[in-house]
Amino acid sequence: MVISIAGNPTVDIIYTSSGVIKRYGGSILYISFALGAFGVRAKAVGVASREVLDDMTRLLSEMGAEPQLEEAEETTTFELDYRTKPRTVKLVKKPAKGIRRVEGDVVVLAPVYDELKDTEVKATRIVADLQGYLRARLPLPKADLVHFSYDDIQLSEKELVEFAKRWPAVVYTLGEDGAYVVHRGKIHRLNSARIQTEDATGSGDVFLAVLVYFHFLKEYDLVSATCEASKYVAGFLAERVVSRRDFDCVIRAVPA
Repeated sequence: MVISIAGNPTVDIIYTSSGVIKRYGGSILYISFALGAFGVRAKAVGVASREVLDDMTRLLSEMGAEPQLEEAEETTTFELDYRTKPRTVKLVKKPAKGIRRVEGDVVVLAPVYDELKDTEVKATRIVADLQGYLRARLPLPKADLVHFSYDDIQLSEKELVEFAKRWPAVVYTLGEDGAYVVHRGKIHRLNSARIQTEDATGSGDVFLAVLVYFHFLKEYDLVSATCEASKYVAGFLAERVVSRRDFDCVIRAVPA
């Protein structure tokens, strides 16, 4: 099974109460990192400037991914401020060039901004992270499975049910407050391990990667795959590596 990830690498300037740090990021980096830990060699599709391209190609290759990066005049750059909740995200710069095409058995659409607005997608299954679509206020994509988080949009249970009607399956993550799964007309609420950390950058991408792995490759049902994803995110937040940190994942049905 070919898994392809489409989304730009980034330079992230991260603010916490401890100070400021600058590092590479982006969904394709973190998703490749997580899938590589399971031995999955994903295709990573994106654009970046010449100064970043070589480093990002090397990093992705070391993670076990197959880089398919094109040169652009800029690299997407963000300021991420975790001193607020939800975090504050400021776009500093972005390339004018977008991603032209992505294909695979499972395609993960994970834009950080508007790089997928004109992308041709060929896939058997499409998974979409809504982060970039919501940031750039783009039309929401068609997909078999959608993920978004409290950092992207804040919804009540009633609003979530209405919003989720666009897709067959939706996972809405709430950070330390757990997640909702909306699937086939049923809603479930799951807890989290509540790992205390200021810098949660990449945790949503690790969550999505593990969800894709267990749901589509290992054929877990969506709720069970969400529990597994939550346990690996707990390990990631605690250790900054892709490891499983077990906790009692409580699944509660929510009246529709």
